[in-house]
Amino acid sequence: MSKRVLVTGAGGFVCTHVVQALLGHGWQVTALDRVIPEDLQSSWDSQWPGQIQCIEGDHHALPDAPFDAVVHGAAITASASERGESPIANLEANIQPLLAVLDWSARQQVKRTVLVSSTGVFQRTAAGVVNEDIPPSPIGMYAIAKQMSELLAETLRQQHQQDVVAVRLGNIYGSGDWPRPTRPRVSLVARLVRQAVQSGVIQVYTPDERRDWTFAPDIGDCIHNLLAAPRLEHSLYQLIGPEVLSTLEVATYIQRALPGTELVIHPQSEPGIPPLTRLGTFSGARFERELEFVHWTPFSSAIGAVIAEHQQQMEAV
Repeated sequence: MSKRVLVTGAGGFVCTHVVQALLGHGWQVTALDRVIPEDLQSSWDSQWPGQIQCIEGDHHALPDAPFDAVVHGAAITASASERGESPIANLEANIQPLLAVLDWSARQQVKRTVLVSSTGVFQRTAAGVVNEDIPPSPIGMYAIAKQMSELLAETLRQQHQQDVVAVRLGNIYGSGDWPRPTRPRVSLVARLVRQAVQSGVIQVYTPDERRDWTFAPDIGDCIHNLLAAPRLEHSLYQLIGPEVLSTLEVATYIQRALPGTELVIHPQSEPGIPPLTRLGTFSGARFERELEFVHWTPFSSAIGAVIAEHQQQMEAV
């Protein structure tokens, strides 16, 4: 029989891809989010009939049913000012669902719980390789909440023998990368593609800044591997592909896919966006080694799908 998994935040950018990957690998998926677009639900139902259940609600709607695994991806990246609330209320918006999911997971005797974290737990890093052994430096309520999820995974695993693991994500790109109230900022890739499709011109600021880039569907495959593994050695894994590209290299890939696109180079930071302070290269070597994962999608192969989605959106307007 297929194994059952609950995915929170299932209507969001990253977890949409997690749901689709798990469905593709044969999991029975319950997708939980405050809002799951009707067209997305219809698409899942048509591709995987009888394999997906959607529940619209927050952590109070966690179902009273047995599950083999849970992936807690629900998160609010919007700041306190963006949400019009106090800093503590902003922190609680991420902490309360986290604690509720962990409590529910223990009561339901879920075999494995995966908590989605972020490289945002680092305010800054020095140049060089950044692995899971380097202490985080969180600044901001979202970053503090994510570090708490990592600490909880380690504590529950070591002191309470619960199979809980945190996964740290870096810079993700792919389809569905659109702003929403809980996630108002999209990736650099989405912003540059949008410029190219709308105007035929890409404004390239800080062209030498370098970031790791991971294709969103690859994250779904990584999560499947983590859930399917008989045993995990650690409480924290960085799910980050090996491809590191400068802003100019990203823009150049887009230009190649959209001939005629003009690149306008600006050496300074983009107005309103602070310069990158995470200068290190985040490594997914621990995950690759222990889970024997090598199936990262090259940026050059994936960017076309991102461009096509933006073009379709433009045509629909």
